[in-house]
Amino acid sequence: MKKLLIWLIAILLVIGGLARLAIAFPFVQDALIARVMQVAMSRAAAGIPQPESLQAFVCGSASPLPAPGRAQACMVVMTPQHLFVVDSGAGSTARIMEAQLPLQRLQGVLITHMHSDHIAEIPELNLVSWVAGRPLPLQVYGPEGIRQLVSGLNRAYKLDRSYRVAHHGEELMKPNLGIPAAETIEPGVIIQDGDLTVTAYLAEHDPIKPAYGYRFDYRGRSLVISGDSNVSEQTHKVAKGVDLLFHDALSVPIVSAMATAARAEGLERNAKILEDIIDYHASVDSLIDLNRKTPIKMVALYHLVPAPQNYLMEQVFLRSAPGNFVLTNDRDWFELPVGSREILIR
Repeated sequence: MKKLLIWLIAILLVIGGLARLAIAFPFVQDALIARVMQVAMSRAAAGIPQPESLQAFVCGSASPLPAPGRAQACMVVMTPQHLFVVDSGAGSTARIMEAQLPLQRLQGVLITHMHSDHIAEIPELNLVSWVAGRPLPLQVYGPEGIRQLVSGLNRAYKLDRSYRVAHHGEELMKPNLGIPAAETIEPGVIIQDGDLTVTAYLAEHDPIKPAYGYRFDYRGRSLVISGDSNVSEQTHKVAKGVDLLFHDALSVPIVSAMATAARAEGLERNAKILEDIIDYHASVDSLIDLNRKTPIKMVALYHLVPAPQNYLMEQVFLRSAPGNFVLTNDRDWFELPVGSREILIR
């Protein structure tokens, strides 16, 4: 038995060596690359499953604090007929593309507020959905100031658009489809499209006024995305009876420890900034209290301040949290099947 094992190892080593040697030849490289690309394009052509569900994809779970492996705030909400993005933080468009989401179906971007970590990639998202074949100009919804923002982005990217049209031709890259349009919204129902209703509600993120969160209702299933907000009376109202609440979350123990350590090292500026943000986002304890007073099936913490980088930080984050709380990571999928109370996570 021992001899057989040695022989098997030796054979595997020889095969591995021969394979490595073969890859040095251009014709082998070309054949392998052709095969790999064929498989990738076949998967892309097949698209992702479209179950009769309300789905959410985490395309950004971090805050502005450094978080290797995580993009800044971004969520995708899908049904078989709809695709919306809520916020577009740095690094989030790559997550959407990695998931091979059908960006040609992108109907709009809902902005919660104009902090940079929520708007940084609107131009990138506009570009990739334009390239994918979006049939209408990208609609960008948001609070007062959204027209100023989108107008500025359109001016800044005017040359970029002109180069791409000149390169690919107007037939493929229709110029008007590369120019996003802005719509200033007020609290209440902002989108009613078939079975999908999107409602904006006021978030508490002083000194930003107004800031919004959004509730999505689809055929008896529902989810809320907070953006940046403390827990407020509006949060209790909009989250009542919701299936799934995605809420920004700050760990007071971790941020306090960071501020104390910074001050001990003489980093007064860093300490002050860290102390300033403690009451700027919902603490995990405030979300636990919300969950105790308001019926919510699941609370998913995203826009994490700071995003946990190890098991210890995860344990601190979820300290005292009940069983219906989950920490999100980039690329997490949440599926709410119609006609069910289940919430599937993958």
